[in-house]
Amino acid sequence: MRNNGLVPENESVSSPEPVADSAAQQPGNAAPQSQGAEPQQAGRAPLPGEPGFKAPLTQGQLKRMNQTIKGMIISVLLTFAVVLPIIFLNPGSTKETYEKRIDAQEIAQQTVTVQGFKAVAPDFPKDFYANKAQWNAGAADGVGYWELGIVGKLDGEEHYVQMMQAEKANASWIALATDGSVPTGESVTVDSTNWQVRTQPGSSAEKTVLTTSLDGYTFILTGDQGDDAFLKKTADLVQKAEAKADPVG
Repeated sequence: MRNNGLVPENESVSSPEPVADSAAQQPGNAAPQSQGAEPQQAGRAPLPGEPGFKAPLTQGQLKRMNQTIKGMIISVLLTFAVVLPIIFLNPGSTKETYEKRIDAQEIAQQTVTVQGFKAVAPDFPKDFYANKAQWNAGAADGVGYWELGIVGKLDGEEHYVQMMQAEKANASWIALATDGSVPTGESVTVDSTNWQVRTQPGSSAEKTVLTTSLDGYTFILTGDQGDDAFLKKTADLVQKAEAKADPVG
């Protein structure tokens, strides 16, 4: 009997066998990941154990950090409290500072009376004057000294020399007081008095220093290098003033 596509009632239709996944049957193919950590979602902060996770600071760490910052701020404020008054009380030198004329002889006499030190203050000729006159106790090294700032015109140009006079000076103190100056081996003679010539090696200021001893006192003159004539003129004024000064006692 011709089959018209109908299945006889007494015949059952068998179900087709399921076809296995070809990808799973291929040798070398990895099996799908069954279980594990979920991948990090974009835009989410990393959790503990995930790459990039940073543990938050503890209360103790935050407290120590705040204490460090406060300590730094207090240190800066204390530094300003110490430095600023010194700056305000000691302003930088200006043109008015150098042109300030003071009575050096009056201050020298006060030094003689109070300190028992024969402070020398020259009689200045025309165009010469003192813009500084003071006693320095020398608390750090124990060597007190008298200091003068001498301004004067020579050959139409203005010059400046610092004079220091000490009673207990030695070679080490002289080097220290003159910014590490050293003897050059030369000397300058002023009215039969020899002044040792010293220089400051490595100094950008290029100063010349003259030193001598008069009546038990050490005198130091410091001026710009090349101001030899003015240094000798100042040395002559100092020698004359020292010879005229009354002895202390």
